[in-house]
Order: sequence, then structure tokens, then C-alpha cells
Amino acid sequence: MLDVPGLPGLPLPDLVTKTLYVLFPDGMLSQITASAVTEPALPEGAKLVTQERYEELRGQMRERHEARLAEMEAVEAQLRRDQYDDLLAAGVREATARSLSGYDGPAEGA
Repeated sequence: MLDVPGLPGLPLPDLVTKTLYVLFPDGMLSQITASAVTEPALPEGAKLVTQERYEELRGQMRERHEARLAEMEAVEAQLRRDQYDDLLAAGVREATARSLSGYDGPAEGA
């Protein structure tokens, strides 16, 4: 039992905590710490999963996120190249076209 400072004679039980892993209906994940005395109230549709399942789902989320970032970077790079090409076609000097478009790849025709 723990004694609470300032409240003599009011012992509290020793609290043992555990980590729980939650999967929400929208696919989001959460890791929570709860006392062994009480189970947390979960929102409707949320469920407890094992640590292994949590790590697996978290890895899948990370892979999807990284793939999406790579896709966005590729689209951005192509847009910069298209702007660069358009500026060159309009007669803008190469250095200025690079500066305006943010393109830093190989020169035209390379």
C-alpha cells in the first residue's frame, strides 16, 4: 500500500500498470497505459488487439504512408520539370527557368 503525503491513514493500493493496444473502427491505432485494477472504457467499435497485431498494423500504416509520400514527391518533381520546360519553351533563360520552377534535375535534352 502507498501512503498519500498529506493524507495520513488513507492508503492506496499499489497500482500495477499495463500497456493495452486499441484498434478503432476508423483504422486508427492507439497504445494506452491502464492500471491492472480497472479496464479502460473504449469507444463503441474499438477493440483491444495484441501487441503483435498492433505492430503489424502499425507497420502497414507506415508502409502506406511512405508510399504516398513517394508518390507525392514524384508528382511534385514532374510538375517542377513541366514548369521548367514551359519556361524554356517561352524563351526564359535556363538559370531563370530553374530558379522560377525549382527544378534541379538535368538540363533540357539531357
